[in-house]
Amino acid sequence: MKKKALLVSAVLALTVFYSCKKNEVKEIAQKSAVAVAQDTIPLSLLNMNDVTFAQLANPGDHRVIAGKYDVSAQVDGNGSKASFLSPTGLFVNTDGSLLLADFDGDVRKLSHDTVVTSVKIPVDPDGFLYTGGNGVAVTTDGTMMIVADHEYWLYANGVSHYHGVDSHNQLGAAVARDPSGKYFWYSTVDGLYAITPNNENVPTQPLFADIEGFSALSASNNGVKYFASRGQMYKYTKSDVSARIFTNFTFGAITSLATTRDGFKVYLVDGGDIKVITNNSKFPKTITTLLSGEQVGSIALSNSEKYLYYTSHNTVNKLKL
Repeated sequence: MKKKALLVSAVLALTVFYSCKKNEVKEIAQKSAVAVAQDTIPLSLLNMNDVTFAQLANPGDHRVIAGKYDVSAQVDGNGSKASFLSPTGLFVNTDGSLLLADFDGDVRKLSHDTVVTSVKIPVDPDGFLYTGGNGVAVTTDGTMMIVADHEYWLYANGVSHYHGVDSHNQLGAAVARDPSGKYFWYSTVDGLYAITPNNENVPTQPLFADIEGFSALSASNNGVKYFASRGQMYKYTKSDVSARIFTNFTFGAITSLATTRDGFKVYLVDGGDIKVITNNSKFPKTITTLLSGEQVGSIALSNSEKYLYYTSHNTVNKLKL
């Protein structure tokens, strides 16, 4: 009986020990920057219903949903009553709303495609004033990241935080939410990096100066980050491998990228035109121009992947795919 009691006591002790150890490891993992996650935002969290106002009938149909052609101003309102200063990066949120980075003004939000409001980024606790950005993204916890030429901002719960970078290490024009929804990807002149909403570095293998001049970035659910540099396309895989891709195609100035969740289609803005590249390894790769002559600046793929939003002549537009 005594031996049995000792055995039970030992088992209980080991159980408590491993339970405490497991909780300790879990706590450490939660407090530290996590390794690159392979999970993705569940489709149940994405608003897959496109706004009825702009339900375009046929592929190739497109229309202005907000703003005035070549009018530069910051005015909130509905549809054509709204206007933008210098719209740059577009982002589609999990709820289907759009965020628009404006190079000269506030971040703008488009609800139901056409209702435009301004997101006022407050002065940061150290007194830094937000004046505009090139790209914007939001994690699922609601934290917003905006990148500018030599700085980035993290904004959550009414508080903004300015983060400057060395003047020689200019940021790229793009920022992307990781498919997990938990952190951000962004580029500098010589690398591709990831940070959490708390501004903690996510362990990655950085890209180096042999690839520079980043101009566009998209993070796909297949674990690949697609980016453009000096008229060439690259990928950065979840195994920390970077390589040039689509070498059979000739590109000009690539300003924006968007990829489907499976990575089988890569949309890009090349010289102001919207193009799509088929990227399924089972079929030959092709490139097709979807829209030309509109001087498009940036694009973002809708959650349903049935539409592309794009900026052109100070307006926000919607294209049926």
